[in-house]
Amino acid sequence: MEKVSECAKKAVNVVILIKLYLKSAAIWGDAMKEHSSMRRNPPYSLALFLLIILALFTVSCDSRKPQVDMEKVAPVASNAPAGNPKKVLRIAVAAMISPETTRTYYEELLRLISRRMGREAVFVQRRTYGEVNSLVKNREVDVAFVCSGPYTEGHDEFGMEIIAVPVVHGEKVYHSYIIVPHDSPYSSFADLRGHKFAFVDEGSNSGYLVPAYMLAKRGEKIPTYFSEFFFTHSHDNSIKAVADELADGAAVDSLIWEFFNTINPELTGRTKIIEKSPPYGIPPVVVPAGLDSELKKQLKHVFLSLHEDREAAALMKKLQIDRFAEGNDGMYNTVRAMNRWLKTRESEQR
Repeated sequence: MEKVSECAKKAVNVVILIKLYLKSAAIWGDAMKEHSSMRRNPPYSLALFLLIILALFTVSCDSRKPQVDMEKVAPVASNAPAGNPKKVLRIAVAAMISPETTRTYYEELLRLISRRMGREAVFVQRRTYGEVNSLVKNREVDVAFVCSGPYTEGHDEFGMEIIAVPVVHGEKVYHSYIIVPHDSPYSSFADLRGHKFAFVDEGSNSGYLVPAYMLAKRGEKIPTYFSEFFFTHSHDNSIKAVADELADGAAVDSLIWEFFNTINPELTGRTKIIEKSPPYGIPPVVVPAGLDSELKKQLKHVFLSLHEDREAAALMKKLQIDRFAEGNDGMYNTVRAMNRWLKTRESEQR
């Protein structure tokens, strides 16, 4: 059979993402009615969304044109008086959840952090986990929220350092959930052979690395195991893809599925969990190697004491975060070992 071109695959992904947007607009409309904090940040208009998708597709299918810059940077309002500019604090958030959802919650968190730091916070987003790692590597940001897989690579490659980790329901771990449509006949990962599967990002631990490892341990490969697979670039998009039956299954972050199960049970109710991975170290808050020691010390103090601020505690409760606590590199050794095993196996099979 003739191999499908990369451009054709991207065309399929464009259609899927457009369908996800159309469906999620209604879903988020319902969610915003229940959660007043979300009313200020409605989803992008359909026209703008389609233009962005069209631009991305056009550029990505024509290598002669420059790539679209996926950076989204927005200063967070502060109470600094005019004529008294503050120092900037650049904070990156990996796209573990979709941009509109990320901004809805993280802008509030950044406002509180910036107030306690005495700096003007700048919110930086990128489309992929790898791009966020590049920001940290090149010291283009001061602090970042990253996934566990990219953390291990960033730590081992260029000294990315943990300053804090979130504690969720008393735990510093999370899982990968394999989910399928609620009414589907599938009851195990093995049942998804020959079906359509949604991954999050090639850098995602729970959304890619874990299922890839599960298959490799069984002597299977992703391209031959599934009839089709695609990347959604966020865990909530993967949940929506399964709920809307655009995918027969997906691997998602347990924390994000549980979060949506609280704020939007109608969405998660259209999915079911058929497998749950062992626990892994929770996605950490990190800083670049060589960050100014005083700034690093202040950042760490702010995160570790954030729950003592009444307003911050209320916001973290919405995010289902108990508090931020100390973390260490050893928490991620299982992720690191899994990633190394996969890379070794891939190199041996070439």
